[in-house]
Amino acid sequence: MSRKKKVGFLLAGCLVVLAAFVLLMIQTIDQKMLSESDIKKIIEKDYNGNITNVALINHKQDYTLTLENEKGIYQIIASSASGQMKEMKQLKSYQQQSNDKNAALLAEKAAVQKVNGTVIEKKEKTDRFIFTIQSKKGLYQVDVDKQTLKVTEAERKTPSTKEKKQTKITVEEAKRIALKEVGGTVDDADLDTLSGMLVFEVELDLPNGREAEVLVNAYTGEIEGITYEN
Repeated sequence: MSRKKKVGFLLAGCLVVLAAFVLLMIQTIDQKMLSESDIKKIIEKDYNGNITNVALINHKQDYTLTLENEKGIYQIIASSASGQMKEMKQLKSYQQQSNDKNAALLAEKAAVQKVNGTVIEKKEKTDRFIFTIQSKKGLYQVDVDKQTLKVTEAERKTPSTKEKKQTKITVEEAKRIALKEVGGTVDDADLDTLSGMLVFEVELDLPNGREAEVLVNAYTGEIEGITYEN
């Protein structure tokens, strides 16, 4: 037999042995590998939460799992053979959201203590909360520092077109409020600004021939004033 043929047979034999070895390794891994059900039970027991996703990675050597509990959402990588956790990373924190919500509530409380009224708009910047408050004295913008939760600025402002559209009550509700207060028949009703305060001016004809103008707060529905005319 020639030398080339001997080398060829030798290489072919090596390939066969190598293939058999690879198949044996795959079978061994599959035999040792935990099922998805088993790995879920292990992780849920150890880390107190619900598994929402499971997948094999790293040539079936590991599982990647998504776990969710009251603190947030986590990605966990665990051995497919033993179930031992290799890596854990938080993807989303519910605790931070809760802290942010509490901070916003405390900031709003501080703003309303500074300017007593109804909050009609809230904005959040990187360093502060901004509240638009309708009070009996007018419309105000109140800034509250995010770190200290203290009011840094409170100034009166002129209502914008957008803010005029954010009234808590409708013109029809304002008419009903005015009718209940003085009676008669509604002649006209318009949204207007009075000393920085948004009000509905409701004009009514009274049974005795007189006329009345009732000012209804556009946010609270409270009567801000009544004027009678002969």
